[in-house]
Amino acid sequence: MGGFGVPPLTRGVKWLGIATIAVSVLVPVLGEWGSVLARQVAFIPVEMWHGKIWQPLTYTFLNEDPIGLLFALLGLWMLGSTLEQRWGTRRFVTFYLVTGAIGALATALIGLLSARVSVFPYFGNWASVEALVAAYAVLMPNATILLYVVPVQARWLLPISAGMTVLFMLMRGWVPYLPQLFGLGAGVVFAGGVSPVNGFLRVRMWWLALRLRRTQLRVIRGARDEDEPVPRGKSGSDKYLH
Repeated sequence: MGGFGVPPLTRGVKWLGIATIAVSVLVPVLGEWGSVLARQVAFIPVEMWHGKIWQPLTYTFLNEDPIGLLFALLGLWMLGSTLEQRWGTRRFVTFYLVTGAIGALATALIGLLSARVSVFPYFGNWASVEALVAAYAVLMPNATILLYVVPVQARWLLPISAGMTVLFMLMRGWVPYLPQLFGLGAGVVFAGGVSPVNGFLRVRMWWLALRLRRTQLRVIRGARDEDEPVPRGKSGSDKYLH
């Protein structure tokens, strides 16, 4: 994508957007019933562990802030439409839901160690939008996209998004932004930016190199060696056998 043309409203993006608007509007409109609906739809780690296993999939459809909802839908449209055209509707919707769910599940694991995380209500599609950002940056790094009003290359979206998430975590507390952070990582992996197999092999090679370095044999110079002249080009320090 070399220009700033508006992407089409693709099928998957349209239905995900409609579902997000419907749930987000119904919650305040229904009053007390809306509070019950929000409790069922939002992701609360401790409740997921107690049987509400659908929450990692449903929390992305609820956004209680109108401005946040607007920007979330814009992110879904501007990034998602291009990716859906590239992947097809089925793969795009699967990517959107799975990366959001992975962000929630990783957060739930943190919740096992943190009481604050375990009872925090998470909602909004920002984990999935972060995954779309990562996929866009990985698959179309040379594309140009408008970041608010500034044109930037897509390759810079990944560090910018990660940096902004970390900045929010530092300034407003880390608990609310865990799904976004994990969603960004899931987007990189599932878009092909990082191969788990290659990552495992690199860790394995590093571990083997560390073991070899620790088990290297040292040549100890004896008293007779100390009296002998040191050959040209050799040092008098201990030498290693590799």
